[in-house]
Amino acid sequence: MNVNTPLRGLETEIRANAARGTGLSRLPRAVLRQGVVGYAAALAVTWYLADRYFALPVSWRLSVVGLVALWLLYSFAALRAFERARSFKPAIRFVEVLGLASFAFVIGGVENTDLTRQSAVAVLAAPAVLAASAVVHRRLLRRTPTILVGQIESVRRLGARWADRTDINIVASCSWRSPHELAPVGAVADQGLAEVVHEVLTAVARHHATTVVIASGRALSSPALRHLAWALQRAEVECLVVADMNDHVEYLRPRRVGDQIALSLRAPNDHLMSVAVKSVLDRAAAAVLLVLLAPLFLVVTVMIRLGSRGPAIFKQERSGQDGRPFTIWKFRTMVVDAERRLAALRPRNEGAGPLFKLSDDPRVTRLGRVLRRTSIDELPQLVNVLRGEMSLVGPRPALPSETSQYSEWVWRRLHVKPGLTGLWQVSGRSTLSWEESIRMDLQYVNNWNLRLDLAILARTVRAVLARDGAL
Repeated sequence: MNVNTPLRGLETEIRANAARGTGLSRLPRAVLRQGVVGYAAALAVTWYLADRYFALPVSWRLSVVGLVALWLLYSFAALRAFERARSFKPAIRFVEVLGLASFAFVIGGVENTDLTRQSAVAVLAAPAVLAASAVVHRRLLRRTPTILVGQIESVRRLGARWADRTDINIVASCSWRSPHELAPVGAVADQGLAEVVHEVLTAVARHHATTVVIASGRALSSPALRHLAWALQRAEVECLVVADMNDHVEYLRPRRVGDQIALSLRAPNDHLMSVAVKSVLDRAAAAVLLVLLAPLFLVVTVMIRLGSRGPAIFKQERSGQDGRPFTIWKFRTMVVDAERRLAALRPRNEGAGPLFKLSDDPRVTRLGRVLRRTSIDELPQLVNVLRGEMSLVGPRPALPSETSQYSEWVWRRLHVKPGLTGLWQVSGRSTLSWEESIRMDLQYVNNWNLRLDLAILARTVRAVLARDGAL
């Protein structure tokens, strides 16, 4: 995607993306995108059950079909065009209403007959079909046609970040170089306003985009972009504003303060209960794993002692939560005098930032390479987890010599306990750059929860089996 052109030179990828059709391109695009087929199918199933399958009396049949038809029409009109096909709101709301109605019938002593049960089944079939339709649409139309709008640097950065995503399809971009974020250099404000609105709306119609993302730090104060948002609203196209947070703050939450909208910066898991639950689960899992892996520990210990002189366990000081030092345990994978030989190898450092990495490190023993490829050398850190110095999931435990070079921004990765595995380890491990690993560590610190921890642990097993980026 070329975003190096001014506003008048809109560049698109429509030719490349057109080949990714779903096989349903013969249907009218608007009918498919708005989920009309799902709404029609919901009404058809209700009619079939009421008329053919249960053969309800005419009055009951008309009541059931009419009720569902009115609900479908209301739901279709209540949602915006880009929400209709994917939204579960109509199904959820209708089930809630039916639940309240059923409760009222029970309180009112309405008799539970075969007729009422059959009518209820016919009515409930509609939200079930509509929910299934939403699932299908989310699978078939999961790549949302998206247009990026904003200053050239913001558009380029956002396009690169979303390039490999499977849920976003960037079909066009509208960018400019003006520092005022209104129009190309030399254009007056009114011309810039007209060109922004005209070219974006033209691109929306040409490429059937359903979402426009404004990547602009001044989007909420720029008159041109505010007018664009109003125009998109009338066209029933979703308009999103991306906050350009260079320090990767992912825990922004909108909140109304008086008559203004503010962004709350409170992390989602900064309360004591979440921390306590994570600590208990970490220690319990570490205790169980240490018992189960005891035979493996014994075999590895014997192999290390027979393979080279020195202890089987390597101990080293690392920086823990809030920079507190602790002693980390690992199976020794290097020669005994590895620390003394480090200074001579620093000119060959392949890592960025303060992290030292060397793919063909001569200090690593033959057995050590096997232990590293399989990540078995990390298992003694379960002792650190059991002692409360580490967590199963968290940022990599860094050396004090590395943390002493941290900026205030990078220091935030020490606000949680270091982990046996982490987000960046399962996203490329040692193949990631220093900046990418820090970004992922901060993303984890800002958004951690138990479900994310379980997902990272599962991905760790796959990464180890695939030997993805291990040294």
